[in-house]
Amino acid sequence: MIFKKKTSPEDAPQTDAPEQNEELTEEVQNTADETIVEGLEDIVSEEETVADPVAELQKALEEEKERSLRLYAELDNVRRRASRELLEERKYSGMEVIRALLPVMDNLQRAIEAASAASAEGTNDALLEGVRMIYQQMTDSLAKNHCTRIEAQDQQFDPNFHEAISQMPNADVPENTVLFVAQDGYLLHDRVVRPTQVVVSKKP
Repeated sequence: MIFKKKTSPEDAPQTDAPEQNEELTEEVQNTADETIVEGLEDIVSEEETVADPVAELQKALEEEKERSLRLYAELDNVRRRASRELLEERKYSGMEVIRALLPVMDNLQRAIEAASAASAEGTNDALLEGVRMIYQQMTDSLAKNHCTRIEAQDQQFDPNFHEAISQMPNADVPENTVLFVAQDGYLLHDRVVRPTQVVVSKKP
């Protein structure tokens, strides 16, 4: 039989309890410090992500200001465009009336030409003078309303103002020179009411 020797408390291995407690305390403290630091970092991160109310209001104010400026610019453009269109409409409002009067002017001009031929024979002088006065009054009235006759005789043909109804060979003038005006044309301001009907030259 083998007898084991009983160990007494004095014989048991001694451990350094104070040192272990200090290490454990230090470890707990370090863990606590890390936890606190992480918590603080999270709080700072959350505070950074939370928008500043004042900055948000300032940004919203700037955006609203820009939007208002854009709307004001658009409104000003609309106002200018409407004003320009209104002026254009007023400027050329008499176009149709003038077009209706031009045939009357043509007939008066033909009457003057016919009366002039008769006047050469010593007749109808008073009638001729009366027709001329009427024609001149109508011409003056049109001019007061910014309607003027298009000059064409002996000028170069311009398709913007002239309408060629025929061509005649002529070696004495440059090609496409207006030789004869068949019907007067008129301008209202800078817009053609009716082009001048002309006969132009061409090379023989």
